[in-house]
Amino acid sequence: MTILLAIVCLALPIIISGSIALLIKINQGNLKLVLALSASYLFSISIMHLLPEVFQTTQNGKQIGLFIVIGFCLQLIIESFSTGIEHGHAHAHNTSCKNHLPHGIIIGLLLHSLLEGLPIYNPLASNKVSPINFQIILGLAMHNIPIAITFVTLLREHKTSKQKNIFLLIMLSAMAPLGLLISYALHNIGLGTIINFSNIAFAIVIGIFLHISTAIMFETSENHRYTFKKIAVLLIGVSLAFLLS
Repeated sequence: MTILLAIVCLALPIIISGSIALLIKINQGNLKLVLALSASYLFSISIMHLLPEVFQTTQNGKQIGLFIVIGFCLQLIIESFSTGIEHGHAHAHNTSCKNHLPHGIIIGLLLHSLLEGLPIYNPLASNKVSPINFQIILGLAMHNIPIAITFVTLLREHKTSKQKNIFLLIMLSAMAPLGLLISYALHNIGLGTIINFSNIAFAIVIGIFLHISTAIMFETSENHRYTFKKIAVLLIGVSLAFLLS
């Protein structure tokens, strides 16, 4: 996979799903199923693929474990601004709040998306034909579809203009590709090998994935019970991660 194709695969799901949400109202029940699918895939791919890979490419497992915890905690900090929109939901706002853009939510979500793009390019990974991690791209594509829909729905509730909505949607779609390009640039100037940038970025994003996926899986249960549909969707996500690992 080339970098250009990776950028397209990262940006297109956000633009398409967000554009649809600008035009029509999305069924929330179906949105929760997509969230559950993306959460089970992200959780499973983190355990089956990302964790073994990052520990295989380093001799300092304790340091990697530390940065996984840092990533987990970093997501908690980001959510103090984003209010958990990365989980596919946004909290209700009062009338006065709807008169201005939710800048904290926007900044938190953009930062979250930027961080997720950092470990996609990793030429140091072992047993890889391409330095671009297809498994992460697929996980982010599934994860970002409900996020983009929720983001656009939130913007519409704040009665922002269509031009602003489109601009912010494009900004969101550019964040993960920007993270990918940052990693690519750092490796090309040699910084990636000097400070072991790839493994650190990998570990931080694993922590973020573990936090997001577990939060979504718990939140998509009603009264702490899972319906047959949600269990089936979770199993599909696990199976997909197993087949692609």
